[in-house]
Amino acid sequence: MIFKKKILLCISQSGQKQSKILNCIEALVMIKSSKLDVHCIIIPDNMNNQTKFIIGGGISGLIFAYYNRDYKIISPNIGGKLRNEYLTSTVLLHDTPETRRLILDLKLNLEPKAHIIKYFYQGKLLENASVNLREIMVTKKLTLWNELKNLKIELPISDTTLSTNDIYIPILKISVKKIIETLAQKTNSIKDKVIRITQDEIITEKSRYKYTELALTIPAPIFWRLYGQEKNLKYLPETFVLTKTNPIKEKNNLLHWDLVYFLDQNIPYTRVNRHDKDSFLYEFTGKIGKKEIKKLLPGVEVIHTFTDPYGIVVTDLNNIPPPKIRFIGRFATWNHTNKIQDVIRDSLTRYDFTSIWNKQKNFNSNFFNFNVQDVKLQQELTKEFALHIEDEVHELLGEINWKMSQYRIKEIDRKKLLEEWIDIFKYWLGVGSIWGFTLEDFSNEFWRKSAIVDERYKKYIKEVKKYREKS
Repeated sequence: MIFKKKILLCISQSGQKQSKILNCIEALVMIKSSKLDVHCIIIPDNMNNQTKFIIGGGISGLIFAYYNRDYKIISPNIGGKLRNEYLTSTVLLHDTPETRRLILDLKLNLEPKAHIIKYFYQGKLLENASVNLREIMVTKKLTLWNELKNLKIELPISDTTLSTNDIYIPILKISVKKIIETLAQKTNSIKDKVIRITQDEIITEKSRYKYTELALTIPAPIFWRLYGQEKNLKYLPETFVLTKTNPIKEKNNLLHWDLVYFLDQNIPYTRVNRHDKDSFLYEFTGKIGKKEIKKLLPGVEVIHTFTDPYGIVVTDLNNIPPPKIRFIGRFATWNHTNKIQDVIRDSLTRYDFTSIWNKQKNFNSNFFNFNVQDVKLQQELTKEFALHIEDEVHELLGEINWKMSQYRIKEIDRKKLLEEWIDIFKYWLGVGSIWGFTLEDFSNEFWRKSAIVDERYKKYIKEVKKYREKS
């Protein structure tokens, strides 16, 4: 076996070339160039150390990849549905610290703007809408276009915000297409289609990839299907129709608008975005074809249509990701309130539990030396920490209405609840530090105990079922 210093030219499946001086075994086909031996070998993309991936190449996946460069996107295309330029008018960049940071990080120009909203009802263009009208609008949005004649508000609507409670949305005027193009240039991706996701592997049409961490931006129903599970998540298709026909007649056109909600149930579309000076994007709840559109809107010239099967998300907070997987964005989290600024915030936030564990351990080192093994001291500190946990639990209880004899109902302050919960959590982490438990100990025991609890619960459900069948 002879070892020589050579140049190994590696060509990955994705076409990326890497040249490194390595000590390699003389066993490859050589191409002699000058005094150097050049070896050429095709290396599959999944043979490197890449273990963190993003499934989804839309704007959410690109933002996450931009701020987390150790992740690589797997997607058959980049840009998602926003590759259709006319759909970019449905995405608003709200003027928030997060969106400003993204634009500045990408070295693009900021232009603050007011996105003006109006409401069309009974032939009039309104500057605002009452709560009752907003409830009608939300109900209409959740009703298929061909079932609007049966429109009924049966349940109280908890969220009537629509796009905003104000008459405008403060946004940043910038080309969404430009943002996507810039992000695509600064992120890494594999052009491939995912066909299955297991607990530790991604299977695509071309390869297989082991993963340690996975970020998902694709619609949750698609993910759960790929993961081999089914979730009863509710959604409705949404159809977008681009036309040059202004939906507002001349007598109402004195008022400027960028977005109009149409509240009347005899109007089949829910809202219209002004795409540019001469074109408008209509939105329908449900799937609708060009022939049906022409029947409903005679004289309207249809330029483009697009139906998103998961367009309208009915929020489900029980959509919880499996271990090693994060959901990013509206469609993955299945939360209709999730916006671009939330994606940016989630992409920037460190969810690494290791850093949390080590931060608390570092703080606790102010009070005891981890190198000293003193069982008596460890027991004493455990008692102290347990008492502090108990005290913090009582403070947590003090933030809710828990007393049977409590006659004055206090308003719940979520920020205070969060603070008290974190106080408990920090002391709880301290107990682990006292006894020298590692993050690996924690993780292994958590999953071991979880498996036991899951089995106990399954057994309990079976026993309850048998008992009910007998009775």
